Amino acid sequence: MVLSMNKIIKYGIFILIVLVYAEYTYAARKTLEEGGSRLHVDANVDKAKITIGDKINYKITVDFSEGIEVLPPEIKDEVGGLAVEDFGIEESMNEEGVITQEIWYTLETFNTGSYIIPAFDIKYTTKPETEEAVVKTPEVFIEVVTTLDENAGDVRDIKPPVAIKRNYFRLYCIIAIVFGILVIVGAVLLYLKRRKQREIGFVPEPLPAHQIAYNELEKLRDLNLISEGRIKEYYYRLSNIVRRYIESRFKLMAPERTTEEFLAEMTVTDRLAGVHKELISNFLEHCDMVKFAAYGPDSREIENAFNSAIKLVDETREVLQKEAVH
Repeated sequence: MVLSMNKIIKYGIFILIVLVYAEYTYAARKTLEEGGSRLHVDANVDKAKITIGDKINYKITVDFSEGIEVLPPEIKDEVGGLAVEDFGIEESMNEEGVITQEIWYTLETFNTGSYIIPAFDIKYTTKPETEEAVVKTPEVFIEVVTTLDENAGDVRDIKPPVAIKRNYFRLYCIIAIVFGILVIVGAVLLYLKRRKQREIGFVPEPLPAHQIAYNELEKLRDLNLISEGRIKEYYYRLSNIVRRYIESRFKLMAPERTTEEFLAEMTVTDRLAGVHKELISNFLEHCDMVKFAAYGPDSREIENAFNSAIKLVDETREVLQKEAVH
């Protein structure tokens, strides 16, 4: 009876905390929207109840329009009593010009109990005003439980072995059917491939990495993003072109990694010369300042960034055999 009463009290407290959290989140968002602000903040986790050792993905989302500068919260080693295993900041812009900044944390703990991730202060300024304003993220409740069953009693006896009748006829039939289907599918695919080859006549050779990069850089210039004031989007596209070229040309996984991870690998590779390593490092760090640190480059810096990308491709491009002959 005492155990049942304790469980009732425990679940009652849990439900009360969840309701308070939901009301707080709704009130915070409603107050922000009614104030006419163009900045919206939210925070959530992928799961509110976990077992010991599970990873928790905690994410802060900030939506704001151009003209607002947002200062991300300070990254700490611990959040609400949970250890920070990894973190990162990602930013994107949609077609309406709304910028979304996501600050994500990977958290973990090996202690059971209830945790509350506290509210973070998100500081921002609205141009031309310089005075900082602050909006808080909602608190997030997490419960960490053990994998053991609290009501489990003594270990049960092992059940006696069950005799298994060995009848392979059905298995043989299934294998024969699957093999027949695979043969038929393979024959059909081979027939369609040969038919397509006869219709096309030839398959063009894939473009080399440097030619793809040249084409994408030319398309980026034709978009006129700079004249439209879409500086961050321009730098996103420019840095992605260079990252994809590096991956295709030197087989370094540049697009899937952060700048710090890529630069750390680049320092130990012998696929790039020292001067090119320095060029790539300066280029990516400049792009990150514009994308994540709200740095506003002037026209000369923008042109230099584009010329650095061209220079990198020019000096590291693969010399094809037919070009060498000429």
